[in-house]
Amino acid sequence: MTDIFDAELPSWSEKFNFPHHSPSASGRPNDLEFFEKCIARPAKIWSPGGCAMKAGTAAHKFINDVAVNNQDQGEAMRHAVSLLDEHKCLEHFPDDKTKLDIIRNLEYKSDVTEIEAGVFELTLEHLLMGTREALQGANKIECDKWASVEMPGLKLPYIGQLDIMTGSVVELKTQWPTIDQSGKSKRGFKINSLPAKPKQPHVEQCALYWAWMRQQSENVPIRLIYANCKGFRVFRSEDCEELSPARLNDALEHLRIVAQTREKMMERSDTIKELLELVQLDFSHWMWRDKTPEYKNLAEQSWQQ
Repeated sequence: MTDIFDAELPSWSEKFNFPHHSPSASGRPNDLEFFEKCIARPAKIWSPGGCAMKAGTAAHKFINDVAVNNQDQGEAMRHAVSLLDEHKCLEHFPDDKTKLDIIRNLEYKSDVTEIEAGVFELTLEHLLMGTREALQGANKIECDKWASVEMPGLKLPYIGQLDIMTGSVVELKTQWPTIDQSGKSKRGFKINSLPAKPKQPHVEQCALYWAWMRQQSENVPIRLIYANCKGFRVFRSEDCEELSPARLNDALEHLRIVAQTREKMMERSDTIKELLELVQLDFSHWMWRDKTPEYKNLAEQSWQQ
């Protein structure tokens, strides 16, 4: 394990099992963030992710195998499909089985190549096309590097893992079809268009890795890649306003404020009960939607104590 995880921690950090901040958790509601870190993990109570998360993990592995480690593309695709097939559908969340069937078995015609293939395979093909475009001219290519960034006023660092690192930050994002709950679609699902501009949570992730890499180099370009079964889009910091230094610094400040608020809550609480009294349990937030009954029951019990 890299030494960025071995820093000396404040007493409240150890008490609440909260060793660092994560850029991907900045948009998570405080009730879920504190429950996960302080209670669920120490109790070894897990709520597994849905099929979209598994598909994203398989896509990331596919890119590492082909674009970084130069493995055979066909073999890497077969391995990615096998990895997706390992997913166990969430019994408490029926939509997960329906969505897996769409991702795994539905065929679609690519807007880029006009080839008809499975949604999963097309998405991975498009992600690879975007990655190769983003990596043009790159020499040394590394994947899954850990980054740690300290910010003013924070006692804990932000720690995250880059998808791909060259002389630039390269981030990969996949989009999967969603079930049409409105009943308006004859197909029963929707395939959203690729974003016209980077999504703010992804800008924040890029900003953190940008800040970390700028400790070694002043000029750090960013490549943010979105892919779905329709096609792909690559946003570049050189010509994308959302990835400009000003916007990246704004994103870093937002990350800092979120973390500072959470740290102050923990610093002022002597017990987990006192910490939970500072936030409201709210299952209406979409991030609670697919959590297991066991996970939610423990959360309810924790707030009732």
